[in-house]
Amino acid sequence: MILDWLAREGWIVFSWWLWVTLAGLAALPLTVRLLGSLPDKGVTLARALGMMFVAFVYWTLGVLGFISNSAGNIGLAWLIVVILAWVGYRYLPGEAPRWRDLWGENRATILTAELLFIVMLFGWALFRAYHPSLVATEKPMELAFMSAIQRSESFPPNDPWMSGYSISYYYFGYVMSAMLATLSGINSAVGFNVTIALLFALTGLNTFGVVANLVRAVGRQSAAIPVGLLGVFFVGVMGNLQVPLIEVPYQSGTASAEYLEYWDVQDRYVPESRLLAEDERLNVLGMTVRDPARWEFWWWFRASRVINDRNLPRPIAGELNLQSPPVGANVIDEFPMFSFLLADVHPHVLALPFAVMSVGVALSIVLSLRAPSAAQLAFYGFAMGGMMFLNAWDGPIYIVVLIAAEGLRRLIPNAGRFTRRDWGMLALFALSVVGMAFFFYLPYFVGFRSQASGVIPNLQFPTRFTQIFVMFGAFVLILALYLIHEAWEARRVMHWERGLWLTGGLFALLFSVILVVITATAFSPALQMILSQQVGEFGEAVRLIFAKRLSHSVTALVLFIALWIVVARLLARLKTDQGSYSPSTGFALLLVGCGVGLILVPEFIYLRDNFGVRINTIFKFYYQAWVLLGIASAFGVYRLLTAHISVRLVTGVVLLVVVGLGGLYPILGTYNRTQIESGRATAFEPQPLTLDGGRSLVTENDYNAIQCLAQTVQGDDVVIAEAIGGAYRNQFGRVAVLTGLPIVLGWENHERQWRGETYSLIAGTRRTDVETLYNDLRWDVAREIIQRYSIDYIFYGATERYGTGEQPAFAAAGEDKFRENLTVICPFGDSLFYQVTPQSLERSEQG
Repeated sequence: MILDWLAREGWIVFSWWLWVTLAGLAALPLTVRLLGSLPDKGVTLARALGMMFVAFVYWTLGVLGFISNSAGNIGLAWLIVVILAWVGYRYLPGEAPRWRDLWGENRATILTAELLFIVMLFGWALFRAYHPSLVATEKPMELAFMSAIQRSESFPPNDPWMSGYSISYYYFGYVMSAMLATLSGINSAVGFNVTIALLFALTGLNTFGVVANLVRAVGRQSAAIPVGLLGVFFVGVMGNLQVPLIEVPYQSGTASAEYLEYWDVQDRYVPESRLLAEDERLNVLGMTVRDPARWEFWWWFRASRVINDRNLPRPIAGELNLQSPPVGANVIDEFPMFSFLLADVHPHVLALPFAVMSVGVALSIVLSLRAPSAAQLAFYGFAMGGMMFLNAWDGPIYIVVLIAAEGLRRLIPNAGRFTRRDWGMLALFALSVVGMAFFFYLPYFVGFRSQASGVIPNLQFPTRFTQIFVMFGAFVLILALYLIHEAWEARRVMHWERGLWLTGGLFALLFSVILVVITATAFSPALQMILSQQVGEFGEAVRLIFAKRLSHSVTALVLFIALWIVVARLLARLKTDQGSYSPSTGFALLLVGCGVGLILVPEFIYLRDNFGVRINTIFKFYYQAWVLLGIASAFGVYRLLTAHISVRLVTGVVLLVVVGLGGLYPILGTYNRTQIESGRATAFEPQPLTLDGGRSLVTENDYNAIQCLAQTVQGDDVVIAEAIGGAYRNQFGRVAVLTGLPIVLGWENHERQWRGETYSLIAGTRRTDVETLYNDLRWDVAREIIQRYSIDYIFYGATERYGTGEQPAFAAAGEDKFRENLTVICPFGDSLFYQVTPQSLERSEQG
């Protein structure tokens, strides 16, 4: 079966490997000059940088109107990158590395990286071929963007779900995917599944490169490859601890009510008490567990919902309900392997390889012996602007990481002290990076709208440490050993006092946010009324807020200790043989500090958006914390395994536990997705493997009619009407999803998020107008709506004829007016399109 798939579709995966490799080769001459301080000169990061360079040139020329969206012009962008890279290689200041020397010094790293990239790319493409479905979650939205960008004749690309407008979202990653799909000659439904495989492989490749460079910078060449591979496992493959700590006990029936209450993870409150039938049982390490084939549908999804925000007790009949405080919000806490299993290509996943690349760029700053050149500053701005275009949340995070890296570069030779000049130059560095980021991507920032509108203090949702442990427990175990080891190694020069002052000052600042809000509420009857409605009498509400902070204080205490050690180690009292640290060690500690900071911030404040709770802040901050802590943990393992024999033994035991527990999720999850959900485990004759998931979205007749329209229509200057419904439903917006041609209106909830306060003005009465278009029996009413939105095609498919659970079918009699006045095209069964032409409108007006 696999060989048959490779014979049919293996060329597609090879094509993407080839194009991404060519992008890396195109940018390589410039990469080795800009990242020359890395031991491998940035070779392992070249593919990601090459894709960013080529996509940027292509998008910029397109959005400025110099080129159209075509395969030939993508090739032109490639050529421009090649020319610019070689010019930079030859003329940038400093000595360019010799290619022969570069190969000789990095042969083992390069060969391992190439093999790793190929295995991960083809391996995860095979995973998607087993289960190519594009149904559920936000896959239809993401596919719509890919289709629209691939279909649009010019940039900015059409918004597929809001005719007459361009995309109002961070869509840089979708440009990259559409470019590769166009060059390979495949449609977006196939390109979608190859994209998730590419993201998996690029994330692994970049992680390997960053960790290997960290180790090589210390001087241990032989350890770089195994530690780099361990980093790949930590960042991109390992799962959190929900499966071993909660799911397996739950599914085995061994979890008591008290045990589940202790962890308090969503949807795992009541023990599974049903007796297991004989054919349901498996013996795992002496424990009877239900066969994973019989676990509940999408059990693996629960690993992304381990943070359980509960509101303070609400008043019931004048008394506080202290027994069962309600859940406050369905908090999202994704991690990379969850994303790869789910196979959504949302911006945070599209940006993941480039987030790891950004860590590599930051490492190059720390390893450099001199201040960055003008070319490097421009490059840093270019990379950070690209991060914001890929995923707006990630840009500010990695700008902070880069600034911190430049600060660390200045700190290391100054015996843990900053001069006034250092502070001034660091501020100039920050302004330069931010300024260049906005300069390079100005056309995007000019039209970008965000739903974020400030920050909100987190009064009632401190996180329980048990849930932090379920999420980050593997890193907690390793990094606890690592930080203790670092503190012991530098015990005589650890600057505990300065670390305490700085860490305490940060916590005091964060706590002051809550105190200020409570103080302001005390003097505002209006705010008191709001708080009283949620919790009860104002004084009682304040008491409950502080009581909950105290009961959940372990999280804050652990984060405080971790930051204290990091700061005290980085600000060592003296530069001595015992107290100084290598740039690699300093950088790993910096990553720990940034990762802990990302976990800490949502404990006190979160960004204000359409959700009104910290669901998005936890989601985006924890995701990047996983990346930073995963890389630091791999280096931490290396440091611990080179220490005293007793430390090595303890580390070996902890590592075995972490790898064993963290490996359960990808093994069981992959099996569930490819064999159980796909139906292959029970199918007598399984369907052939394929990367094309388009047919999973619609009925067979709908699919054939939509594909017929896609082949019939030339260009992108058309508008299509179809039924409008709720978000996360593949029954709506499907013509745009599969063709990229704009419809009148798609998922309203998402358009509202993308366009913020401008949505109402832009959307107007589109929904009711489309319903009137289908249901009203009068042709003159329909004609006026057609002319208002310049509609060219009206779709009748399964949703329009039969409705859905939330959308009733359109009136059958309403179709008569279209039969009488318009032309039927692409009929397949009961699915068809009515074509609007100028002649049909003129003829009907005369009639």
